[in-house]
This record gives sequence, C-alpha cells and structure tokens, in this order.
Amino acid sequence: MSRYHQPRPEIVLRRAEELIGVGQPVSALETLYDALMSKRLRNANAASTEPFIRKFAELCIEQRRGKQLKEGLTQYRNIVQHTNPESLGAVVEVMLVNITERVTAAQRSAEQVTVDTIEDLDEAETPENMILSLVSGEQNRDRADRALVTPWLKFLWEAYRNLLDILRNNVRFEALYQSISNKAIDFCRTYERKTEFHRLCDLLRNHLQTIAKYAHQQNSINMSNPETVQLFLDTHFHQLNTATEMELWQESYRSIEDIHNLIQQSKRPIKPQAMANYFEKLTRIMYVAKNPLFLAAAWHRYYNFIHRQTRIFSEEQLQSVANNVLLSTLAVPIIKPSSRILSAAAKENKHRTQRFTNLLFLSTAPTRVSLISDLTSGDVLARVLPALRPLYDLVEEQFHPLSICKKLGPVLSEQIATNDDVAKYGTLLCNVILTRLLQQLSQVYTSVQLDFIFRLARFPEPYAMSAADIERFIMHGARRGEFQLRIDHQSRSVVFDTDPFDSSQSLSNGAQLQASPSDLMRSQLSSLAICLSNAQRVACPAFVAEKQAAKQAAVATALQAMGEEHRLATARKLVIDRRKEIIENALARKERTEARERTMRIQREQELERERLAEEQRRREADRLKKERDAIQRAESKKLAESIKQKAGLDVSIDDLEKLDTSRLLEMQVEQIEKEKHDMQSRLKVMGRRMDHTERAYRKNEDALLAEDYERQKLADKENHTSARAALLEQSKEKHAHDVAQKKRFQRMFSDFDGLRKQLDEGRSEELAAERKRMRDELARARDERVAEYRRVKAEKEEAEARERAEREAREAEEERAKAAKAAELAALREEMAAQRARDEEALRSRLERERDAERAPQAPAKTAYVPPSRRQGAASASASVSPPAASPAPKSDGPKKYVPPALRRKMQ
Repeated sequence: MSRYHQPRPEIVLRRAEELIGVGQPVSALETLYDALMSKRLRNANAASTEPFIRKFAELCIEQRRGKQLKEGLTQYRNIVQHTNPESLGAVVEVMLVNITERVTAAQRSAEQVTVDTIEDLDEAETPENMILSLVSGEQNRDRADRALVTPWLKFLWEAYRNLLDILRNNVRFEALYQSISNKAIDFCRTYERKTEFHRLCDLLRNHLQTIAKYAHQQNSINMSNPETVQLFLDTHFHQLNTATEMELWQESYRSIEDIHNLIQQSKRPIKPQAMANYFEKLTRIMYVAKNPLFLAAAWHRYYNFIHRQTRIFSEEQLQSVANNVLLSTLAVPIIKPSSRILSAAAKENKHRTQRFTNLLFLSTAPTRVSLISDLTSGDVLARVLPALRPLYDLVEEQFHPLSICKKLGPVLSEQIATNDDVAKYGTLLCNVILTRLLQQLSQVYTSVQLDFIFRLARFPEPYAMSAADIERFIMHGARRGEFQLRIDHQSRSVVFDTDPFDSSQSLSNGAQLQASPSDLMRSQLSSLAICLSNAQRVACPAFVAEKQAAKQAAVATALQAMGEEHRLATARKLVIDRRKEIIENALARKERTEARERTMRIQREQELERERLAEEQRRREADRLKKERDAIQRAESKKLAESIKQKAGLDVSIDDLEKLDTSRLLEMQVEQIEKEKHDMQSRLKVMGRRMDHTERAYRKNEDALLAEDYERQKLADKENHTSARAALLEQSKEKHAHDVAQKKRFQRMFSDFDGLRKQLDEGRSEELAAERKRMRDELARARDERVAEYRRVKAEKEEAEARERAEREAREAEEERAKAAKAAELAALREEMAAQRARDEEALRSRLERERDAERAPQAPAKTAYVPPSRRQGAASASASVSPPAASPAPKSDGPKKYVPPALRRKMQ
C-alpha cells in the first residue's frame, strides 16, 4: 500500500473488519498498523480516527502485541493532543478494562483447570501429582497460573508501563497520567506484585525528576502550577499508602522523601488530613527503622496535627495517639553515649539525623529533653489512659531505685502487654527503666551485688529479663560509654566508677539525689566564679558600689534609648514588611508575566505547528495531485496508444510511452486519421461513380412507367378528397345542432344571473370603497415615510460630509501650522548654522593671522630639558645661586609652515 495513496480511516477499518470476518485477524492488525503509521493519518479527524484506534487496540490485546500497541498509541497521541486529548483517555480506559477482564477470565480458567484435574475428591493427591511436585516443586495451581494467568498479568503490567511512558511530561495528559499511575499502583496491590511495585516507584520517581530537564519543551509540565503539584501529591500519597500496606518499608521511606520534596515545591497549603497521614506513615517507618528518638518525634508531630480536629478524629483515636506519644517519648534512651567512645558512629549518623529532621519539618534535631518538655507543656497527659499517667512520674519525677520496677510491673503487665497498639514499646521501656535504676543506684551506692540488681530488675511477662540479659545490657552500656561502672566477677558485684572527666550525660534531668563527680567537674569553673564574686563583694565594697552605679546608669541609659530604639525597630520592621511586600508583588508580577509569556509562547508554537502541518498538508496534497496527474496522464497515454493501435493499426510500443507525450500521440493519431480519410475518399469516389451508373440505368427503365402511375395517383387523390369533404359537412351540421340546444338551455338562467350580480355589487360597494380608501391612505403614508427617510438620510449624509470637511480643514490647518513651525525651525537652524559658520571663519582667520605674526616674529629660544616636579625646586634654587651666561639671540628659523586647506586659503586671499 503506497504511503501517498492511503485510504481514509473508515475504509481501512471496514477492510480490517472484513478480514476479521474471514478469520484473518493477523492481516487485519497489520493493515491497521500500516495505516496508523502512515503520514496521511496525522491530519485526520479525531472523530473518524477513534473507532479506528479502538479496533486496533482490541486486536493488539487479542494477539498480545505490546510493542505495536505502544507505537500505535504514541502515534494517536500525536494526532489528538492538540485537538481532542480526551479521546485518548476514552481509548485507554476501554483498553485497560478489556485487559483486566481478560486477566479475570484467565484466573477463572486456571481455577477451572485445577478443579478439572481432580478426578477423585476423596483422593485429591494422586501418586502422579505427588511425584511431579517432588520433582518440579510446583503444584497444579502454580502451573495453571503460570500457563494461563501470568502472560496476561505481564501484558497488563507492560500496558501500564507503556502508557506511563507515552503520557509523561505532557501537560495535556497530566490528569490521565495520574489516573494511570493510581491504577498501576492498585494493580500491584491487588495482585501483590512487589517487584513490579518497586519498578513502578522507580519509574514514577524518574519521570518526576526529568520534568525540570524537559521544562523548555512544548506541552511540558509546569511544576509552579498548584493544581499540578496537588495531582502529584495525591498520587504519591496513594503510593505511600500502598507501600505501607504491602510492608515495603524502603519504598515507603523513598515515597516519604518524594512527598517531602513536593510539599517544599507546593505554593498551596497542604490539607491537614494529608499531613496527618504523612506523619502517621512516618511513625510506622521510624518504628521499622528502630529509631526511638525520631519515632517519638513523629508521634509528636502527628498528634500536633490532629489533636484539634475533633470533627474528623474521635476521642478514642486521639486517646490512642496520646498513648503512643507518651510511651514512645518515655521509650527514648536516657543516656547519650560518650563522645570519646562513639565519635565515628556519631559522624556517620549525622547525615541520617539531618534527613530525618527535614522529613519532620523541624529546624533542629529533636532531643529527649525537648520531647519531654513538649509532653508536659501540652495536653497529652490529660488525654492518655488514666492507668498510664503514673508511668511518667515513676520514670521521670520520682527517686525510688529499690521499688521502681515493682511499681511499674502492674502497668507493664496489665496496660501495655495487653494492648496491641502500645505493646511494641514494652521492651524499650524496660531498657529505659533498667537504665534509670542503674543511674539511681550509682547516686546511692559505690558498689552493689549483682544478685541485688537482679532482684530489683524483675519485670513481668512477657518482658521478663534473665540475669544474663541484664548483665549483657549493663556490659553493652558500659562498652558504649553510657555507664561508668565495672563488674567484678570474682566478688559478683558492680562497682560504680567516679570518673570526674566522664563526658556521658543523661538526655533527661530525672530525679537526682546528689550531683555526680562528672557533674561537679563540669560545673567547677562556674562555682569558682560565684565564689570569687562573693569574695569581691565582701573585700571591695567601693568597687561593687561603683559597678552597681554603672549598672544603674546603663539601665537608665537603656530606658531612655528604649523608646527611640523601639521606634527605629518599628520603622525598620515597617520597611522590611514594605520591602517584603514589594518583593512579593514583584515576584507575583514576574510569575504572571512568565505565565503570560509561556502561554503566548505555547500559542505561538501551536500556531507555528498548525502552519507547519498545514504547509506540510498542502505540500503533500500538491505532491499527491502531481502524482495523480502523472498517473492519469500515463493512463491516458496508454489508453490512447492502445486505441490508436487497435483502431488505426498504428504500432506503438508500450515501453516508449515514457518518451512520447500526449501531443505527439495525438499528432500520430491525426496523421493516421488523415491517411485513412484519404483512402476512404478514394474508395468513396469509386463507389459514387458506380452508384451513378446504377441510378442512371434505373431511371432509364422507369421512364415508361411514370405516366401510367401518374394517372392512377390522380384518381386516388380525387376519391380521397370527396370522402373527406362529405365527412366534414356531416360533422359541422352535428356541432351546430348541439350549440343551438345549449344556447336555449342557458337563456333560462340569464335573469337569475343578472339579479344575483346586481345584489352582490350593491352589498359590497361600501366595502370596496372603504378598501380603496384604505389602500390610498396606506400608499400616501408609505410615500410620506419614504420621503421623510430620504430626507433624514440625506441630512445625516450632509452632516457627516460637513463634519468630515471640518475635520479635513482642521487637519489641513494643523498640517499647515506644523509645516510653518517646521519651516521656522529650519530657518532658525539655518541662521544659527550661518552664524556658527561665520564665527568659525572669524576664529580661523584670527588664528591664521596669529600664526603669520608668529612666523614674522623672531624665533623663541630652545626649550630646556624636562625636569620632574620632585626635582624642580632643587633646580630652581641651583639656577638662582648660579647665574647663567647671557644667551645670544637665535637665528630666524625657516622651517616648514603649518598646512592650510585650499578653501581657507582662497578665503584668506
């Protein structure tokens, strides 16, 4: 099929349906594919192309031709993206529904195959199946799924991926792109395709990253548009929910990072429900990451977003979140590791801590102290379960090392272990409680027995810790620098060291009985400064009084300047606000200008594209017409040559038609016709001569019979005339008798007719007179209106002509005044130029006279050598002390004179 002679889409579709009807779907698909890839279809109407592409997609789905389907949809996207982008969405929707139905049908077929293979329900496992399962490791259902369901699942996945590649980075299909993305995510969740979900997330992330790269292209997506950012946020939130539901925590974390970047780009505030969902998923991710500090920070952020939204969240939900906030905060480790021990690990975790802080939208990294402060300052403790409220006092406020585990045991066993929502914090809380126990014991005892610690650290099930677990916890903390102690295994005791230079410190103040040596060492300088200040106050009261007076003077000065500083600060604030407003307005104007320019650029590009397409269409049409004309001319030449060959007997070779044009063939035909005409005239002349001789012989033989035939003809004519005249007379008599009878019948009705006519004329005379009068009046009124309209139009025309005449006269007068002003200005300019020329000539004349005078005067003495300014004073003093000898007059110089132009030379003469 020629690329320049492709039929219309309707004809190609009809041809494909005919091929399908005769059982050739592969040929039908090839026909549709060739027509779709041709250039002629690019300018086709979307209404006529949509049924075409629907049938093409249906055939591709039946034959599972993913590559051809992608190429066809790409071509159709180029056709409809400027005219009817909704058409592609309808086609894609029908295509996905078709593929999904085939996947469902394949699943039903696989189930039916599995059921059909079971011959005996009492013995579902036959020996053959058992042997086959041992060899291959597969069951009947797995083999049926792999044979029937997997190909269609793979085809559906490829369809989603190809559609995303086709629709990406195109502003006309951004809503359709997000819809396909959500459906692809639902596909991965419905069929539990974790590998495909990983690839889908990477694909969406890659598309999002390449938007800025192709921002200069036509129809590219503008990320400064709030609606576009909102669409991407909805899709990535759906991706985050699906990843969390499928427990793909790495993808959940990467989705959280993508959402965070989109929120940073968004100019529209995010919905509180969406932000609450964001922080709720972040809490689950932090729990899986085993980061207690940021887990507690995420719960705090989540609670801050929902604690005032009582219309959306119930009190039970708020209480559950408050319980998580309390327990996750208390579960944060108390002691920070020593900087001397884990400095390298701290450097490695610095980048991760910064990333987590940014994800929580915090300016600084959270600490246990800040979380405890937020916990006490808010209403979290008022909303938690009453049985959990003593937990904060026992861990953070009270000092009771001998009974802390005993008091917390009922809370752990009854409230935490039995609640699935908070049971995950039990182990962390036990570690915190054990840390607090060791801290409080170190403030009371110098050394304790291990058995004594084991008896104190008894936790209820399922959080019970054995002696080995407790000892491992203590040694692990000592190795990390969290505890300053050592275990004496010989005496089975724990010795608390008193290192005054220990850098490990608690992340929570807690209850303390006395300061540790390390705390005393850290506060030694401040204590020394306080003692010296007290001694100075006793030993030098005058200095203290002077210092106090200076302080009071400084306070008075500050109070005096406070008003002025406040005024300056207020003015500066107003200036800053004004500058901020100006900058914001400028940015808004710039954005509007950029948006307007972008819209105009897109319109220009679209116009240029339309012009290019129209020009290309015209060129293709001209080429097509030329080829058609050439083909028609060749066909006519061939037909003419065959006609000449058949009719005239002229031998014309078909191979020589390219060298012979129609005019030459016509000349050959005319020559052949002239030749045939000449031969025909010769034959006709011979035949005419023969006919003349034959006619002369006929006439000689019939001369004797003409007189007899003439007499017989006269007798026949006379008989015909007599019979015709008799018939005419008989007919006239009958007609006259009939007319006389009709006249007698009508004469009886004349009197009645005359009476009725007079009666009608008398009854309608007044109406006729009134009608005639009305017609005359209407005619007169129409004539008057016509005259008035003519006069009005004439008056308006005369008024318009007068107005135009006045405007023309005023315009001419203005032009005359402008010409006069311009002429006056030119005259003044000429006078000024003449005066300037005179002044220049006078200056030149005076200069030439001075030069002539200078030439007549004696030559001046030669100039002395150049003396720098720094040495001129010394030279002057030297010349004053030593008088030079008198110089003889220099002879007159006859050197070359200065060049004078010829024009000035003539003026001087």
